Amino acid sequence: MVSEDAVEQQAPRGRSALLPAGVAAVGVAAVFVASGIIRGTYPFGSLSRSTNDLGTQYVPFFTHLWDVLHGQAQGDLLFNWQSAFGVGFWADLGVDLGSPLSLLAGVFPRDRVDLAVFVITTLKLSLAAAAMTAALLRMRPGPRWVAAMLGISYGVCGWALDDGSYVPMWLDGLIALPMFFLVAEWSLRRTNRVLSVLVVGVFWLSNFYTAYMATFAGGIYLLARLLSSDLSWSLRLRSLVRHGVSFALGMALVAPILLPIILTNRAATPSPSGIFHPSAVDVFLSRLLPLTEGVGKTASLYVGTLALLLALTMPFNKFVPWRSKIVWVITIVGVALTFRWAPTQEFWHAFDTPNGSQYREAFVLCGLLVAVAWISVAHRLPGPLALLGGGALLALIAVLADGSPLLKEHWLTALSVSGAVTLVAFGTIWLLRRKPGPRRLPVAAAFAVLLAVVALEATWSAVVTDEYRAKLLTSSADPWNDKQTARYDALRKAGDWPKYRTEPGTAVTPNDPMLLGGQGAGLYSSLLPSSVSQMLTGLGFGWSGYGRATHTLDNPVTDAIFSVGARMRLIDGDPHITKAAVPPLVTVRRRLDPAVPSDTDAPNAYGAQERLLGSTVYEVPEYKGTRFATGDVKLVAACAPTSTAYLFMPRVGGRARLAGGDWHELSSTRRPGINTSSAMIELGTVPKSGVVLVEVNFGEDPQGIPPRNAIGCFNSAALAKAVRRLRTTGATDVQAGGHSLRATLPAGSKGWAVIGAPKIDGWSCKAGGKEQTPSNFGGLMAVPLVNGATQVACTFSPPGLHRGLAIAAAAVVLTLGIAGIGAVRRRRRSS
Repeated sequence: MVSEDAVEQQAPRGRSALLPAGVAAVGVAAVFVASGIIRGTYPFGSLSRSTNDLGTQYVPFFTHLWDVLHGQAQGDLLFNWQSAFGVGFWADLGVDLGSPLSLLAGVFPRDRVDLAVFVITTLKLSLAAAAMTAALLRMRPGPRWVAAMLGISYGVCGWALDDGSYVPMWLDGLIALPMFFLVAEWSLRRTNRVLSVLVVGVFWLSNFYTAYMATFAGGIYLLARLLSSDLSWSLRLRSLVRHGVSFALGMALVAPILLPIILTNRAATPSPSGIFHPSAVDVFLSRLLPLTEGVGKTASLYVGTLALLLALTMPFNKFVPWRSKIVWVITIVGVALTFRWAPTQEFWHAFDTPNGSQYREAFVLCGLLVAVAWISVAHRLPGPLALLGGGALLALIAVLADGSPLLKEHWLTALSVSGAVTLVAFGTIWLLRRKPGPRRLPVAAAFAVLLAVVALEATWSAVVTDEYRAKLLTSSADPWNDKQTARYDALRKAGDWPKYRTEPGTAVTPNDPMLLGGQGAGLYSSLLPSSVSQMLTGLGFGWSGYGRATHTLDNPVTDAIFSVGARMRLIDGDPHITKAAVPPLVTVRRRLDPAVPSDTDAPNAYGAQERLLGSTVYEVPEYKGTRFATGDVKLVAACAPTSTAYLFMPRVGGRARLAGGDWHELSSTRRPGINTSSAMIELGTVPKSGVVLVEVNFGEDPQGIPPRNAIGCFNSAALAKAVRRLRTTGATDVQAGGHSLRATLPAGSKGWAVIGAPKIDGWSCKAGGKEQTPSNFGGLMAVPLVNGATQVACTFSPPGLHRGLAIAAAAVVLTLGIAGIGAVRRRRRSS
């Protein structure tokens, strides 16, 4: 029976992993950069890298982090005053920017944040390759040059190229997986207890979503290692307990951000769960091969021909113990099958099937395949029979996958050349090592050829993957350019926060307030509070992303409600700023008007706006509709002449206009559900006849229209009177901190202080010496004025932060206690 101490002795010195880890890191960086140069993508060409959410979400978030780090943001790490009229930022920081590498964005100029994101992405891929190389050498001594190649294979695996390269936060999971393999090895050998806790904490902080997947994959890895060892069952159990304790304490250490993420996610706007349909077997197998692309709808399992071929030699390698063969074959097949069954697929995604990429966990199988390849090589290089057996299995996979539509041109050439070179090179090395005489130079030459093949095939696959993905997922935004600089400068010149808000709009991305500056309605985040989305929808704002991306509303009434005193509009791409007199951010109301009656079939956004304004400024007429054979509709109503007609049809797509006027887009879509919602649109001036004739064109998708409350006629004089009253009675001074707000009110103010910011969990206010949670007034914060209050002070604290700090403190004490006990035991042994 092998003792645990004996297992520990199998590990090579840490120094021996430095060179191959460095080679792997440099190799991955070279592959990723070369693919960008060949494709001509930013920063090497004019093509944008901003596929899907990279440009609309992640680059703006990095830009906002830059502003926070340089003291130029309205808000801080806890709160974001710029987006959605004011929401928490702590949880978004943890989800999108939790990696310590994100801080590198602050080193670059603000107008080079796109470059910073590219550098961070490249660095993460390189670190993943280095970590895998180190983990393999810690798992078992073996040829370091093969470890470096396998590290490269993992760092630019199919998942990294196809799924992770444009979602940089997911790449933290790519690094976490081999680091959790290392934690498993340390648990097995009773070493690095404190370091294990810290490693777990860092990667759960970096991105809890992929860390969750890597955690279970690390557990599977440890079970396979234990079951394939000769350790006693008591030692195996102790290793599992140590591993579990390390992860429990590591996750507890980051509770100050992990707990707020969980609570904020519960309150966030949900997106519909996707419906999982396992891909056909030939399609699934084809993703193991080079030059395939599935745009996130299939599992990206490519690890390079060399790594896959070596993994396939393991069952035939006579030097690998039979127990290891059985355990690891069952492990690989079992994990692959979990990708094919809906319940286990849900498990990998924390029981929430995504409606986007449905195989976000594919990197865990890539990592396990690389580990199996190493097991075959580390025991001893596979001989001719093992190589032929692996080659036969690879050929079988190619035959079974041949009908897959995801195999791109020249895939068979890439597979055949790489496979043949790998077989010949390893066969040559096997022969050389059995012959007397000098062999160092020819063996080194064979290694160099293999390294070149790995790099060239990975680069080719990266180019093909990016090319085909770009055709199906078009770029969402261009890198920063001179036009962006002009818009940014115009907004800074016009701004006077918190005296009033400066609305940048959402013409470039839904996150323009973070990208360009200002303080507006736009925010695209998976953690957008549901209450904020509902409030803005009820007021006539539009959205996309199933309600998780709010858009601006160019409307004078909502501008008054939210104190938008300056607004940027883009005309032929150039910024034009208009200003208006608006109430202060904090106004005083004698009473709060009752809620507008709810009507799901016909929401009354005009009444909701009037309630928050405190004045009647709309005429909401009855109307009659006529539907034509084409499916188009005409609505007829009567309003005061020269008033301004508005139309609100949130669940309708197509276009609308006043008869004879310009068409305006209705943006609601229904694929697969209502993915976007139309905003309130300004149709034009009501003619002198007072007849409002609205034409609605549905295109090829005829839809129903609301039975009432679709048309509203705006009275600008009534709004001007309401604004004058609110300015007279509102706050005389407003000061905004990073996550706080203080307002001075006129003497004798009574009733309620209404704050033009969303009421979300985490706010506490103080007025007249009384501390209280603000009330919800139509989605805004309202604070009762008691004891002659002339000041209102509010502070935001992310929900769960204080509890998280207490949990983290307890975890620190326990970790130090365990470390102390271990130190005492080691001292006793040595004495």
